[in-house]
Amino acid sequence: NMAEICDPTDPVMKYVVQYAKAVAEAVGILCGAAHVEVKARKKHNAEGTNILAYRDPVMIEVGARLSGGRKASMTQSVVKDWNPFSNLILSHCGEDTVERPISFKPQAFVRHLFLPIEQSGLVQSIDIDTTNVTTLHSMIFLVKVGDIVTETSDITSCAGFVWLIGEEDAVKQDTERIFSSFVIHVLPLS
Repeated sequence: NMAEICDPTDPVMKYVVQYAKAVAEAVGILCGAAHVEVKARKKHNAEGTNILAYRDPVMIEVGARLSGGRKASMTQSVVKDWNPFSNLILSHCGEDTVERPISFKPQAFVRHLFLPIEQSGLVQSIDIDTTNVTTLHSMIFLVKVGDIVTETSDITSCAGFVWLIGEEDAVKQDTERIFSSFVIHVLPLS
């Protein structure tokens, strides 16, 4: 129900980054944009309190494109001196896109929330309170009152999305605020 933009320089991401690069190269993406989605297991310390590494990554999707949704603009917001859109155009023109070295370490924590539809039927109302959400970047709803919906089964069947940017603790608090206030009232159809 959520995704985060990860810091590729974080040592716990080492195996995931290596895998993502290998996947992109394997399908011929050698320069330009590469969107690689992976899922990996968390390896914790003995107490289970800290993540030591993400292991055994598995590919979900790969494409020679920028990330979808608002991820490219969110990344631009948190990676200093980098514009994904102009760099994509330059790379397709065969020009060097960035001066090296550039750090892709995010300057803030980024989270993409998926708002689920938990019941099929006719949408009667949609409630969400963002009054005290300080890290809100943007949000969009894919459904409206009067729509006939089915229960969420993937990201394209969500009611909507919320994107948060800020300090990690503030984003986590705002995630709780969003999920606790979001209610989609659906009248079942039989």
